[in-house]
Amino acid sequence: MTNISPLNSTKHLDIAIKESNDHSRFSEQSLIPIVVQEFAVLATEFPIVFVKNTENGQFTPIAMMGIKSNFNLYCQSNNWSAAVTPVGFSNAPLSLMQTSKNSDEIMVCIDDESELVSSEGNKLFDASGEQTEYLKKRSNALLDLASFTQQTSGITKYFADLKLLTPKQLTVKLSDESLNVNIDGVYIIDEKALNELKDEDFLTLKNKGLLPLIYAHLTSLNQIARLIIKQNEFDNLQS
Repeated sequence: MTNISPLNSTKHLDIAIKESNDHSRFSEQSLIPIVVQEFAVLATEFPIVFVKNTENGQFTPIAMMGIKSNFNLYCQSNNWSAAVTPVGFSNAPLSLMQTSKNSDEIMVCIDDESELVSSEGNKLFDASGEQTEYLKKRSNALLDLASFTQQTSGITKYFADLKLLTPKQLTVKLSDESLNVNIDGVYIIDEKALNELKDEDFLTLKNKGLLPLIYAHLTSLNQIARLIIKQNEFDNLQS
């Protein structure tokens, strides 16, 4: 359950936020949206692929955290086991929202029902109702992520415009499955299309600093083997 409300120094004067590595709220979400600024870090643990919004055709990069649909292998307990964490996992219970549909102004909101909201922890306001340094830091992080998300949208659109993104069915074999598991609806950078780019297009990718993102994505696909091992280990524990 969520109860999102604008952050208010009167209503929320006495509340605090607890820091936690419990990300079990994502236990049924195997595909986690990420931003390009974290490709290099997350590629050391997770396969990074792209998914397409069927309504607007826009692509979003995601970190795969599971083989089976709606099952996040990393979030089945309240202890985060990976050495790296998507930046979006650290938002809760705060979020940004437009003040109105036609306004560019945004406000910080809070999920009053979140388990991270407490009377103890990091205070959001001091006794006089002024923002604490902790709240300022968290608010700036939200603004940074919003900017990163916008940049990511532009970069993935650029990849799509260059026709670099191609649909890919990922087929994996699990030890307890009689049939292969097919993962559909994901896209990857087509290395053949990348190598066949016109020289000026490839040079533009290089000058924009986008080649490291592409190589991090392609390298990350080797992490699918890690997911298979983790799924087999999980299944063996359940049997």
